[in-house]
Amino acid sequence: MANKVNLHNMTLKLNIRIFILVAGLLPSAALSAQTQLQRMEKDPKAGAGIYCPYSYDASSEVSKPEGGYKPFYISHFGRHGSRYFSRPKTWQPAIDCFASAHAEGKLTAEGEALYSAMKTVYDAHEDMYGELAPLGAVEHREIARRMYDREKPVFKSKKRNQVRCISSVYSRCIMSMANFTEELSSLEPDLEVSYLAGKRYNNEYLNSPFPYDFNNDAERIIDSLRRADLDPHSLLSLYFSDAEIVASMKDPYEVEMGIFSFWAICFDLDFLGVDMTPLIPLEELAKCSKIDNAAKYAKVAVSEEFGKYTRIKGVNLLKDFVAKADDALRQDSDVAADLRFAHDSAFLPLCSLLGIPGYPTYSIAEAYANWNVADAVPMCSNLQMVFYKGKGDVLVKVLVNEKEMPLNGLTPVQGVFYRWNDIRDLIEGLESADYINDNIDKLQNNQLYE
Repeated sequence: MANKVNLHNMTLKLNIRIFILVAGLLPSAALSAQTQLQRMEKDPKAGAGIYCPYSYDASSEVSKPEGGYKPFYISHFGRHGSRYFSRPKTWQPAIDCFASAHAEGKLTAEGEALYSAMKTVYDAHEDMYGELAPLGAVEHREIARRMYDREKPVFKSKKRNQVRCISSVYSRCIMSMANFTEELSSLEPDLEVSYLAGKRYNNEYLNSPFPYDFNNDAERIIDSLRRADLDPHSLLSLYFSDAEIVASMKDPYEVEMGIFSFWAICFDLDFLGVDMTPLIPLEELAKCSKIDNAAKYAKVAVSEEFGKYTRIKGVNLLKDFVAKADDALRQDSDVAADLRFAHDSAFLPLCSLLGIPGYPTYSIAEAYANWNVADAVPMCSNLQMVFYKGKGDVLVKVLVNEKEMPLNGLTPVQGVFYRWNDIRDLIEGLESADYINDNIDKLQNNQLYE
C-alpha cells in the first residue's frame, strides 16, 4: 500500500504554505462571506453545505435528440438522501459546554434557547447517527418517479427489464436504494431488480480508499482559516453569562463549528420542527459556511493541492460506468438501468473528471472564495447518463441533479447529446487505480508545499 511520507520534514514548509494561503485570503474574506451571506439571506439552507436537502428545479429543460433516437439505457450514481448527522465527535464539545453551563445556570436567555434546540436535535440522534432520515426516503422516491416520467421507453421495453443496483455498505445508502427502486417497481411492476452491497464494491469503485491519507495536511490549512476568520469569543458571549467559561474553553473554534453543525443538520431532520436560524447571527453562520465549503473541497473534491489523491474515487467509478455500459450495449442485453448508491466523496471527483461545469479544479483558496458545497453536492446528488439509439452512433445525455449538462472538452453531436464513444474515450484515457497506487511516491514528491 502507500508509503508513509515523512511529515516531520515537511512541517515547516507546510506551515509557510498555510501562512501564505491565509494571508492571501484575508483581503477577500469579508467580500467572500458577504456573498455567502447574501445567498443565505435568500435561503438559509444555501449555507448548509453537504447537509443541504435536495431540491428540484421544475423548470429544468428536457431535451430530445433529433433523428429518431430513443432512450434505451440509463447509468446512474446517486448520493444517499438526507440523513442524520454522521458522528457525535464533531459537535460533542459544543453540546457538552452548553450542558455544563445550563446545569450551573450560566447561560443567557439566548443560550438557553439555543441549548434547548441543540438538545432536541442531539437526543433525536440516539442510535441513529448516519441513518437515512424520512426526508431522504422521499427525495429518492421523487427522483425515481421523475426519471421514469422523463425516460419511460427505458423502463417499458419488453426486451430490457433488468435493473441492476449496487450500494455502499452504509445503511443510509442501502435504504436510499430500496426507496428508489421500490418507487420504480410501483410504476413498472414488470421490472426485475437485483441488489448488491459489500465492502468489495466500496473499495473497488463506490468509495475507493485514498492512496495516501492527507487528512491531517488538509486539516492544518482549514484550521488556519477558522482561526483567521471566525470570532468565537464574540459569538459565544451571546450565550454564556460567565465570560470565564468562554475564556477557559479548550477550543472555542471547535465549539462554534459544532454549533454550525447542529444548525445545518436541522434542514435534514425537518420532522423535528427545529429552526436554529433565528438563534444564531447569520453573518457568523455565513463565515462558518465558507470554512465548511473549503474543508469539503480540500478533503473530497479534486483540488490543486490534494486532487492527485481524491481523483481515484472518480476514476474507479467512471471505469465502472464504462464496464457496465459495454455490457448493456450488447445486442442481447436485457439491462435497462444500472443504479449506484454511495457518497459525496465519489460524486465530486466523478463530476470533475467528466468536465461538468460547477466542479472545477480550484486551489483551496479559490474554493474558499468562490465555491458553494450546497450547490454542488446537496443530499441526494445524482448523475444520470441516458443512452439513446438511432441510425447513427449511440448518443448520451448527462444530467447532474436532473439538469442537462455540457461536458467541457467534448464536442456534442447536437445540443447536449454526445457520442458515447467520445465519452468512453475520455474515461479510458484516465489513469487507472493501479497506476495511481504504483506511482504514489511520484505523487507525494510533487506535493504543492514541497
